[in-house]
Amino acid sequence: MRGKGPGRRVAGELESAVLAVLWEADGPLTPSQTQEALIRDGHELAYTSVATTLARLHGKGMLERTVAGRGHAYTPTAAAARQLADRMRGLLGDGRGRAEVLSHFVAGLTADDEATLLALLAAAEDDEPSTGGGSVPVAGELPGSRP
Repeated sequence: MRGKGPGRRVAGELESAVLAVLWEADGPLTPSQTQEALIRDGHELAYTSVATTLARLHGKGMLERTVAGRGHAYTPTAAAARQLADRMRGLLGDGRGRAEVLSHFVAGLTADDEATLLALLAAAEDDEPSTGGGSVPVAGELPGSRP
């Protein structure tokens, strides 16, 4: 993004919103379907802004692109999740305030996110030598997840 003037988004906000929409989708979305979903989520964006963001995310390896009619449809790659996790770790930093930042993060989790995080921590403990690659449980499928 170019700046922080009135009406400007924070750097990375549009990419994050687009990725969130694509992760929620049941399959690949075209730019117009992505734009419609973003508008439903309260993001008033021009088609060209959405199409450009999708193309840039594809160029970064964060989206897979398939032919859909005369255009393309997009879906997130596994690399997208890894890159966002790396970005989160970078924002967390390794300073002395790390525990406080984590505390605020955990306090803001939804019940579903909390259950998913607990399940992931338990799975990581069980699979310590493994690098992952299995499916990630969702809160509704977890024993003891909150309603």
